[in-house]
Amino acid sequence: MKPKIICHIFSSVDGRLLNERWTRPYDGKAPGEICGVYAEVGKELRTQAWMFGKNTLQQLYFPEVFIHAEKDETRDVTTYLGHRASERLFVVADPTGEITYTSDTVRGDNIVTILGEQVSGSYLKHLRDMGISYLFAGTDGCDLPLAMHKLRAEFGIRSLTLQGGGMINGSFLKAGLLDELSLLVYPGIDGLSGVPSIFEYLGGEEELPASGQALELLDASMLENGVVKLHYKFHRI
Repeated sequence: MKPKIICHIFSSVDGRLLNERWTRPYDGKAPGEICGVYAEVGKELRTQAWMFGKNTLQQLYFPEVFIHAEKDETRDVTTYLGHRASERLFVVADPTGEITYTSDTVRGDNIVTILGEQVSGSYLKHLRDMGISYLFAGTDGCDLPLAMHKLRAEFGIRSLTLQGGGMINGSFLKAGLLDELSLLVYPGIDGLSGVPSIFEYLGGEEELPASGQALELLDASMLENGVVKLHYKFHRI
C-alpha cells in the first residue's frame, strides 16, 4: 500500500535541471518568464502531497546544517504527527537529519520528513519543537517503499508528486515506485556533461535502474512559449 506517485519535472531538451544554465528561447525571453508553467501544471495533478530531496530543499529554503548534540537523549523511533493545518503536505527525505528548519511549512504546506532510525534525539526534539511531522524509513532512512507505505497508512496520503532533484528521482525509479511521469520540456539546451539531470541513480555500470519498467505515452501537447508537456504511465514488465 502506497500513494500514487507522479514524478513531475521540468528540464531542458537534453534532460538537464539547472534552469539558470539553459539557453534562452529564440524570442529572447528569460527562462524565469517561462518556468511558472511548471507550478501551474503541478497544481493540475491535484495530489495530496509533494516532495523534494534534501539537497533541493536546502538550496531553496533551509540552508543551515543542523549541529547534533554530542551527548544525546534517548530516541523514540515511532512516527510523530506534528502540525497539519494545510490541505496538502510537503514531504522531504533527509535520512541523517541535516536540515535546520526555521518554519514548519514550505509554500504554506506542512512538512513531513523521512528519517533514518540512527538520527539523533536532539534532532528529533528540534522537529517536535517546530511542529514538524516525521517518520522512519529503516536504519539508514533509505527504505523508500516503507516510507511510502507509512505516508499512506499513517498520514492518509493517496497521491504524491515527486519533484526532484535527479538523485531522489533516481532512487524512486530504482525502487520501482513511480506510477506516472509528468515531464515539461523547456525549449533550450544546457549541453554540459555531468550537470544534474532528470534521473540520477548512483550505482555500478552493470546496474539498470529502470529495468523491468516501460513507459506508455498518455498525452503530448505544446504549451505557451514552446514548452512541451509529456505525460507517461509506468508499466511493470
